[in-house]
Amino acid sequence: MLVLGGIAALIIVLLIGLVAYLLGLGRDPSAPPPVPAPGVSTPPSALDGGGWDIAAETELATRAMPQFPETATMPHPLSTDSAGPPIVLPPPGATQGRWVPGGFPATAEGAAAQQAALMVAGLSGGDPQTYASAYASIALPGAPAPDTTAMFTGLQTFRSHAGAPATGAMARLQVSWTPTSALIKGTTDGGRYAVVCVLGEMTAAGSGQIASAGIGDCQALRYVDGEWRIAPGAPAAKGPSAWPGTAEAVAAGYRDLG
Repeated sequence: MLVLGGIAALIIVLLIGLVAYLLGLGRDPSAPPPVPAPGVSTPPSALDGGGWDIAAETELATRAMPQFPETATMPHPLSTDSAGPPIVLPPPGATQGRWVPGGFPATAEGAAAQQAALMVAGLSGGDPQTYASAYASIALPGAPAPDTTAMFTGLQTFRSHAGAPATGAMARLQVSWTPTSALIKGTTDGGRYAVVCVLGEMTAAGSGQIASAGIGDCQALRYVDGEWRIAPGAPAAKGPSAWPGTAEAVAAGYRDLG
């Protein structure tokens, strides 16, 4: 009982640590946000327009999103309100030989489905390298580098606190993420560019003990050659995280998945 209790406490501490990192807790709120190291991404001002409205993309991507305290990500009572009708995510059009499904339709819902597919594949196992590989597989040239994303660095911190190897399977601990809700922040370029956010339940389990938290993330995507891909230029602002279905999730604009 003591061993199992200790493992349960460790899982909860680790998951809370991941949530805290992703929410940016412990960082001086007056300090400027971290910027990518030189050469890891292309500044929006230097991109070849190619028919893309770079200024509009940058404004949409960088516009701040609602943020909530750590407690909002932990299980608590659900709200009877909603942010709107459910969002129906279309199925992928291409799965053969793909780690991250693709071929989603050229709609905002298709972009949200692509983001959900990225997170399901990338967060499986709680391995930052898994996320980096999944992210890179759908990123366009000039997109923010995988190791500058909140998900990658958050998973690094998670594994460090767990005393686990930097990559690979973690003994006695399984990590997964299941999408529950989504929001469409906006689109530009005639719908060919979208910033979407997906919220889900991240679960860490070990020795029969389970702890969960609500983790959300946003990405800026372009529709190119029949695929939604991580867009070059400015990364999307940090997405809201909250326990799915709660007042905080509704306030952020998350809608249930239909």
